[in-house]
Amino acid sequence: MSLQISQKNVPGLLHLRGKKLNEILASFDAADLQVFQYKSLAENQFVAKLGEEELYVCADGSVSVSTEHNQYAFRRGDAIFEVAGNWKNLMAEVCIYDFRQSCPGDFLMVAMAGISAWLLIPEEGKPLILGCDPTFGHYLLETLTKQIETSPFLKTERENDD
Repeated sequence: MSLQISQKNVPGLLHLRGKKLNEILASFDAADLQVFQYKSLAENQFVAKLGEEELYVCADGSVSVSTEHNQYAFRRGDAIFEVAGNWKNLMAEVCIYDFRQSCPGDFLMVAMAGISAWLLIPEEGKPLILGCDPTFGHYLLETLTKQIETSPFLKTERENDD
């Protein structure tokens, strides 16, 4: 499959902070998530555990937080992309992280093309989902697209398009 990047439209992304977030994880049947892991809920939906008191939730519907447990929900407007094909080859060129050490279900926070981004490491053969601050969305899309189009090391992926 050729290497392709596209922008994704996803439901509201929330950044949750506070104590006793395991109750929220349990509501998504994800109580067993470890730190820096995610669980797919449905297409374009996931829950990720960033710490003992921190989650990302990208799901339809509402999430109720408890002021009793000092829980807060911050809406995020991240630019979110899907990279289909051999995304590891592209990432090797724009990201210092060694993806050989990652596993499906990992939630990574990395520097990519000079900016901070988060990634959902997929099952083999599935597309990579990544996000960044919305003010860098256009830059990241343009940079990754140009890298795909011009890199001599990604030539094989481009030739598969022909």
